Amino acid sequence: MALLTIASRFRAVFDSAEALGTPPKAVTIAAEGAGRPRLICFPALSALSGPHEYTRFGLDLQGLRPVSVLPHPGFLPGERLPATLGAFVAAQAAAVLAGADAEPFALLGRSAGGWAAHAVAEHLERAGVGPAAVVLIDTYPGNNGNDGPALSAMTAGTLDRAAQFASAETDRLTAMAGYLELFSGWEPAALSAPTLFVRAGDGLPGTEPPTPWSLPHSEITVPGDHFTVLEDHARTTALAVHNWLTDRL
Repeated sequence: MALLTIASRFRAVFDSAEALGTPPKAVTIAAEGAGRPRLICFPALSALSGPHEYTRFGLDLQGLRPVSVLPHPGFLPGERLPATLGAFVAAQAAAVLAGADAEPFALLGRSAGGWAAHAVAEHLERAGVGPAAVVLIDTYPGNNGNDGPALSAMTAGTLDRAAQFASAETDRLTAMAGYLELFSGWEPAALSAPTLFVRAGDGLPGTEPPTPWSLPHSEITVPGDHFTVLEDHARTTALAVHNWLTDRL
């Protein structure tokens, strides 16, 4: 990972939302449903991340609640990485507002994508246009040093999966390393919006359960591990999130 981090520093970057230009466009994965707020999801910050990781999740919410996924810039060839965490958050916040189309919305992130969801929620709340809720799927505050073994296991699992797919090209690998460096030392702040922490019921081999989300939140446990909660067990996870949003809001 150290070599990937060094390589990421040679990538072209943008230093503000304005410098990026047109914000990333949300990908719709569930177009229909009377449930509100609509869900805007952030992928994990891994080499294999992207809208596709929510495919099953979205299918299971079709007809129940609109769901879209907001890609992170820098994972595709020719895309620039953010130079700072502030530039990234501002760009994604602009993209969220564009994708919400003036409707109520909730932000959701899986794994380190939860860091992005929470950071963007903080930014939007300061601007007076915060989300109705934030959902964190097996997200841990590990970059402050408390969950090193768990995060190492998650990263190792990601790299192992990446080695099996041709899509894990250099751009994706260096983007992952670059984003992990951006969030190094980041500390989430308390939100006004209610937060749901969705815990994977099965731990990763060889690790103790990571420290749970430290800020005020509701918590539910769903079947599966860090990866399969949005794969084999996506339906259970999707309905748990949908039901919590329906009951809570």
